[in-house]
Amino acid sequence: MPHCSTVLGSVTLLVVLSGCDSQPETFLVHGMVVYPDGKPLTEGTVEFEALDLKKPITASGEINEDGTFQLGTYEAKDGAIAGRHRAAVIANYEIGTGAERPGLIPPPVLDLKFSDFKTSPLEFEIKSSPNNILVEVDYAPPPKKDGVTDETTLEQHATE
Repeated sequence: MPHCSTVLGSVTLLVVLSGCDSQPETFLVHGMVVYPDGKPLTEGTVEFEALDLKKPITASGEINEDGTFQLGTYEAKDGAIAGRHRAAVIANYEIGTGAERPGLIPPPVLDLKFSDFKTSPLEFEIKSSPNNILVEVDYAPPPKKDGVTDETTLEQHATE
């Protein structure tokens, strides 16, 4: 019988040791993505990347039609780890230039600076409790005509 207790002790030790490599705990993160005028962004993805870690851990969530989202890290909607995060919002189609399919690719709805962690100004603190975050983004700049921004287009874009 000593053999059985040695095996059982080894299994227990293995279980305990495997717990040392566990994943950081996540905390619920709900939020909403809005433009400066308060209108919600109605499609896309929000991504949060934890800062101050050797290996970045990313949480992401789909943006719903009402602008809300819920982040997931290890599985859908399980939250994000506590700490500082930079955020990116992806909502524009990035398939070619559109020249090969005129009129089929919708115009951008979001300023491109938000679509990359390197250029996005968004940064948030996730607390070790449920979090409710307001992500404020800018509309895509209106198309330029002959290198000059059309003010009428800008006003129309803001009221859409």
